[in-house]
Amino acid sequence: MLQNGVEIFSIVIALVFLAFFGVILWKILTNQIDLRDLVNEPAGKASLARFQMLLFTFVIAGLFLLLSVDAGQFVDIPDGVLVLLGISSGSYVIAKAVGNTKSEL
Repeated sequence: MLQNGVEIFSIVIALVFLAFFGVILWKILTNQIDLRDLVNEPAGKASLARFQMLLFTFVIAGLFLLLSVDAGQFVDIPDGVLVLLGISSGSYVIAKAVGNTKSEL
């Protein structure tokens, strides 16, 4: 009985998250939420480093959520995934440092 209750709770939580993400996606598609500043540099140019960090973060978080819901408990994140996320974040920091150096010249 307890296992069945945990499964129902997991499904309800997953549906709440899906509804939340659905509302956010709807607001993005109807231009109520503007994401241009999220992946653009202050000068208005698109930043590949920002986009990569955003994409990797959401993919890893989504997979972690799905695996956790499927297992019924939090799963361990492998060290390789954390290294890849660190590399992605490091590329953003390096791009930011290079951009600041160019603006000072």
